[in-house]
Amino acid sequence: MFKKLLIVLGLLVVASMALAACAPAEPETIVETVIVEQEGETVVETVVVTVEAEAEPEEEEAAGELECCDNYTIAIFEEPVSLNYWNYLGPGSSVWTSYVVAGNQAALFDLSDQRFQFVPSLAKAIPEPVDNGDGTWTFTVEMVEDALWSDGESITAEDVVFTHNACKDLKLTHNWPTICAPNEVDVQAEAVDEYTVEYTFAEEPSLGTWQAGVALAPILPEHFWADKAAEAYAFVEGVEEPEEERPEDCEAEDADQEVCEAWAAHDEAFRNARTTLYEADATDQPSAGGYTTDQWEAGAFVQRAKTDTYYFEGAEIVEYEDGTWMLIMPDGTEYQLYGNAEGEETLRYTSGPYSPNIIFSIYGSQDAAFMALANGEVDYVINPLGLSRGLRERAEQGEGVQTYVNADYGMYYIAFNMNKFPMSDYAFRQAIDIVTDKEFVVNSVLGGVVFPMYSTMPPGNGYWHNPDVPKPYVGLTREERVNMAVEVLKEAGWTWETEPAWNEDTQDVDPGQGILGPDGQEVPELVILGPGPAYDPLRATFNQWISEWARELGFPVESELTGFNTILGPVFVDATYDMYILGWSLGNVAFPDYYYSFWHSSQCTAETGNNNTPCFKNDEYDALVDEFMSTADLERAQELVYEMQLLLADQRPYVPLFYKQVEDLALDRVVYPYTDSLGGIEFLQGMQTDAQVLMTK
Repeated sequence: MFKKLLIVLGLLVVASMALAACAPAEPETIVETVIVEQEGETVVETVVVTVEAEAEPEEEEAAGELECCDNYTIAIFEEPVSLNYWNYLGPGSSVWTSYVVAGNQAALFDLSDQRFQFVPSLAKAIPEPVDNGDGTWTFTVEMVEDALWSDGESITAEDVVFTHNACKDLKLTHNWPTICAPNEVDVQAEAVDEYTVEYTFAEEPSLGTWQAGVALAPILPEHFWADKAAEAYAFVEGVEEPEEERPEDCEAEDADQEVCEAWAAHDEAFRNARTTLYEADATDQPSAGGYTTDQWEAGAFVQRAKTDTYYFEGAEIVEYEDGTWMLIMPDGTEYQLYGNAEGEETLRYTSGPYSPNIIFSIYGSQDAAFMALANGEVDYVINPLGLSRGLRERAEQGEGVQTYVNADYGMYYIAFNMNKFPMSDYAFRQAIDIVTDKEFVVNSVLGGVVFPMYSTMPPGNGYWHNPDVPKPYVGLTREERVNMAVEVLKEAGWTWETEPAWNEDTQDVDPGQGILGPDGQEVPELVILGPGPAYDPLRATFNQWISEWARELGFPVESELTGFNTILGPVFVDATYDMYILGWSLGNVAFPDYYYSFWHSSQCTAETGNNNTPCFKNDEYDALVDEFMSTADLERAQELVYEMQLLLADQRPYVPLFYKQVEDLALDRVVYPYTDSLGGIEFLQGMQTDAQVLMTK
């Protein structure tokens, strides 16, 4: 049953993405990303089309060929937060950091190219779970024995257990809980011998706790981090959780102050421990990947140098039409899963690393980065943001600039801090949703470069996207939106000295004055945090329009546009924000466990430091996501994700604003192993290990 679930998971993701083969000498099947209309909604889809094959060009004379490989220079336009991998998966969880630490970690398992199938990495095989008969279940994972860190040390089971235990023992936050204790399931890790790890689950493992959880966990080098971790452990040595339950409100008059103080001391100890590890110096940390970061000059560049120890260098990755995934190691060792290698090959490439160095050039803005590409200063711009049509067209005028287009796996949204009034009020969130005219901003202001979003699952991930999420406000006029928002607020008990009203003479809104909440509460000055126009004009534009529409309703809302890294503190650390506009790259395509991380009550940022930034707490939602994380039935998991999308669309801890299509721009001297994939080249951090950058003449 377990292997069957893995196969079904891989093949259903393949079906949802419709990724297919390229055969050179016949009419070929290729993948294109297109814009289509579906029931009045514009969406981006990845589809299969058939074209007549072109005649193969004659081979160039040897003198005319370009040699591999040059440095791979990538433009970014924001500093990484840290080079510390613990921090990257913790409070410094920045996409810019992800680009410069990509591949540093090892892993026992991974997701395959294009199809996102569950496959071995440093594990020799996919193990079966063993029922121990006492309610616990065990996986025994045998590791390859010749994988090395970049400093020559072996990657062993001790590294696996060290990383797992540090995550659990120090109660690491943000992304870490879904790695070592997904769905709060207790998982013990033991090194049976130097290259064998035994995981014991306190309950039957599921798709969410094993394949999308512990199995994909990063592995960090114990020999480098042990002393730094010991400094963190010192803060919590002997610290136990208080026997009494944590009080809900220690500010209440009847709160037991002794219990509150005990919990405060406990929390302070673990906070100090985590901070010590998150802020530890990562200089010279060894890497398990094809590159290790050896230079960082703030404001200028980050450089990664090629290693000579990458375990998969020279390995061939092969995929077939029937779903087969194959890995052929340089010594001839083969791994084959999910099929019998039948039909045409859909993918074949040889793993690098190829370039001697990866150089991230840091530019002050998106415009500057793309103009650097047009001028031939960089090979590729790694762009997690939307891209205006004008900037793209200017960049494409550069010599040799190619554009690769794919459906995206991301979401841009406005979030509400539900620990604060009025964001805690359902009618307030609904009213902001009603007056937010996504279609107007996308089409009339931004020129259609992005697409309005209504669900928390982007439509590009077809298997998990619920097409029936309601879109009740599409097509409403400005007058209708304002009138509807006013009625919603009035029904919930909101009042004004002067109600907002549509003015027929001016064809505009006369703003509300003197607004009070349902119990007569005054509304404090409110701020919508968001990145500025130099960083991301799309989110900055939405921020300014939403602020204006909120003021029309009488809410004292201001738009605060600031640097991306400046937003991280009040949102992901202190949780003191009112509202903010940001975006997520959504991670695991095959199993969207972000529904747990972003909105389960146990993940409230203000209480745990994890990624539920609104502190959304809803018993019905928790029950859905708990079952989702616990099920081994993929069809049931899909049903649950559909239901969660509907509930979130109603409750609105986030209001999704837009999604984009990925437009990757690179010089044609960069040869990628493939360019068709959900999320594009950017989602794969620029394919640093496997891209081949040809030497210029």
